[in-house]
Amino acid sequence: MAGPSSGPASFGPESAGAPGVQPGGRQVPHAVLRSWDEAEARLFPTIMARPDVYQQSVSLIQRLLGRLRETCPDLPALLAAHERGGGLVDELAGEADTGIRPDLVAAAACAMRYRELVASLAAQGRLAALTRARDLGRSWAVVQETGSADRAPFVPYQRIEAEVGTGRAVIISIEPDETLSRAVHRLDEGQIDLVTGGLLIGEAIGSYLDPDACAAALREARPEASGGPDQS
Repeated sequence: MAGPSSGPASFGPESAGAPGVQPGGRQVPHAVLRSWDEAEARLFPTIMARPDVYQQSVSLIQRLLGRLRETCPDLPALLAAHERGGGLVDELAGEADTGIRPDLVAAAACAMRYRELVASLAAQGRLAALTRARDLGRSWAVVQETGSADRAPFVPYQRIEAEVGTGRAVIISIEPDETLSRAVHRLDEGQIDLVTGGLLIGEAIGSYLDPDACAAALREARPEASGGPDQS
């Protein structure tokens, strides 16, 4: 069994928080994700520019979102609802015509429910990772990982390491700089709610062009784990 001074164990599912990945290993087709993004991009500027339909449209979206929360507890149910398109809006009996296309309203509500499911899955994954690390006597664990460090910065990378006993977290990110030619390594403070698994992002620790400088800062940010391998 690993001692309390060991470095973070990698227990978090790599898919947690990744776009398109949802409960049960199912994946949202990229075409569906794009259609939801495009619908929101078209819908919200329109209703913001039309005060006469704004409140009614927002109310309709919220009503449909409430129904999706009741009827779509997982991804398969949400995808089935998505197939009905604007028919989802028509099923809200007695709703007056807002002048906004029903399929855009339906897509916006599906996108909101999708993000809720993503957040829920990620939170469950973080709690499960902390539990497994605690059972093994680890003091820190990798509770969430998105992307691959080997492919950064061309593909954004993020990893969350957390102290098992407190939920105190460090968020490690690798993204391209403004010239898109170099990798920027970033560290941010975080806090995981040990009851819900929710993540609160805190103050920035620093940004680094030198990976070794980032690794040193990470060791300082989690000194209790300094005896184990660095994963930055």
